[in-house]
Amino acid sequence: MRLLVVEGNTKETWQHRESLGGIPYHRRFQTMLKILQPEAKVEFAFPADNDSMLNSRIQLASFDGVLWTGSSLSVNSSTPEVQRQLSFAEDVFHSGVPFYGSCWGLQIASVVAGGKVKPCEKGWEFGLSQPISLTSTGKIHPCFRGRTGLFSSLVVHRDEIVKLPENSMVLATNSHSKVQAISFRYRKSEFFGVQYHPEFTISDLGFIARVLSKNLIRDEVFKNEKRVQEFIKKMKNKISIPKSIFNYKTHILEVDYWLRSLR
Repeated sequence: MRLLVVEGNTKETWQHRESLGGIPYHRRFQTMLKILQPEAKVEFAFPADNDSMLNSRIQLASFDGVLWTGSSLSVNSSTPEVQRQLSFAEDVFHSGVPFYGSCWGLQIASVVAGGKVKPCEKGWEFGLSQPISLTSTGKIHPCFRGRTGLFSSLVVHRDEIVKLPENSMVLATNSHSKVQAISFRYRKSEFFGVQYHPEFTISDLGFIARVLSKNLIRDEVFKNEKRVQEFIKKMKNKISIPKSIFNYKTHILEVDYWLRSLR
């Protein structure tokens, strides 16, 4: 199996994250894929960067699947690093390759296909998601075969989908954002994506809380620095964390079943 992982951040951002001790998103995806598909050949694309050599539509068609990571960017920005990603997503859809996205990847794909994204009315959804429920369509969707009843995931987002691409199927929802997972067909490709982050580990969330602490306090996700440190300690010690989250293989079930569908 040959897979392409698309990094949603600029080189400057992911290298800065790495310098602080964090794992860049494309590397986190690589680690996840090594667990799920040990024999898969994983390659990377960096469309946010102007100097990046990107696969053509013909080259993209040779992959078995494309997976798009999260990002610190906003899809509504008109900046070059966002516009280049929108253009590359259009190429992915034209290529016919199966397409998966987490959070930013979901938003990029949805906007390219005609959907709209806006800041969440309820602000950030951060840390442990509100309980996620499957819709009637989601309950029979092959990527959710491993999910029963309500479940939680790790989540970091300020934007959400407010208008669906044409012919979309909402697969999962919660009290914070109506769209937590969707699937749709656009151009030649089939897309499946989630608003949360199955690929994240608990330590990833602790790191993100530390790096974004000032923004999270400013936006009243946390009352003060003490609350941030309490959250980081909670992540580190796995306090009140559902087993479905700290058991990594359970947390990445959706991606596992999506990969199985490519065979």
